[in-house]
Amino acid sequence: MAAALTATASAGAPTRERIEIDETVVDELLSEECGFEVVTTFSGHIIVREFDRAKGVVSVRTLNILGVATANGNTVRIRDVGADQVRIAPDGTMILSIVGQIPFGPGFTGVLKINLTTGEVIHEPHHFTEDVAGVCAALAA
Repeated sequence: MAAALTATASAGAPTRERIEIDETVVDELLSEECGFEVVTTFSGHIIVREFDRAKGVVSVRTLNILGVATANGNTVRIRDVGADQVRIAPDGTMILSIVGQIPFGPGFTGVLKINLTTGEVIHEPHHFTEDVAGVCAALAA
């Protein structure tokens, strides 16, 4: 037990970067899907942590971003929150886990796991979020 604690304690701290988001853009995805110009303001942050390891969790990206889409005098709030984690299994397989609330393609709430070595989806979420058509309808009203 003492050896395990020493090994964990001696591991280097992860690198950490916080990226602030504050940007307004013509939203190409929504504009194309809706058939009229949609402007979206994104605000929030992304935190990226990377670990120097051969196995286990090697990176974690957490995000909390609010998108406020506007068109025709209407607004729709869209949240993108959660965490993306890359883990290297003992056999060397890299697994990406996407956890949270993801708007639009793929648009889900829950967990999506992908084997980065093969590209195979190994776990699919069961709850899907708002679709683009619903956002377009709200902005067109």
